[in-house]
Amino acid sequence: MTHQEFFANNWHKEMKRTLVAIKGLPTDMSKLEYKPNEKSRTAHEIIGHVLPHAEDLFLAITSGDINEQQLSFKSIDEAIDYFEKNSELLIEKVKTVSDDDWLNKTISLSVHGRKIYEGKMMDMFWTIMLDLVHHRGQLSTYYRAMGMRNPSIYGPSAEDMEDMMKAAAKN
Repeated sequence: MTHQEFFANNWHKEMKRTLVAIKGLPTDMSKLEYKPNEKSRTAHEIIGHVLPHAEDLFLAITSGDINEQQLSFKSIDEAIDYFEKNSELLIEKVKTVSDDDWLNKTISLSVHGRKIYEGKMMDMFWTIMLDLVHHRGQLSTYYRAMGMRNPSIYGPSAEDMEDMMKAAAKN
């Protein structure tokens, strides 16, 4: 397995976990305006920040630049479709990257049109994937405050465990 295939396999796993997290959000988009602190992003801003990461990386393979986007989605279904489509494109494209490019090509990261830093493609791509995981974790602390059940991202949530315990007690 190449480094690129390893990354693609891991992106696929994180894509599935991220889709579970997004599907667990309220469909009432007004509830996504929740944020726990004035310096925090709203839930809507978090998904608008992380879901474009797949498209940003896909485009960076050719351009050499990760230009972070901040999108606004009209519905959860739109967000799901967008992320799933761009993740699948990224997974296929990253497998075609040469070993030399993966290990040696310099990729820059720009936020709001300003270059922040640059690094080797492999390092930059893993950094962006870990940013997705980081912000998904941040989002996971918002569900209960938004009146939602925590989704099972890595295993059973507290609600899942309560349901399992109730079911076990009936037997």
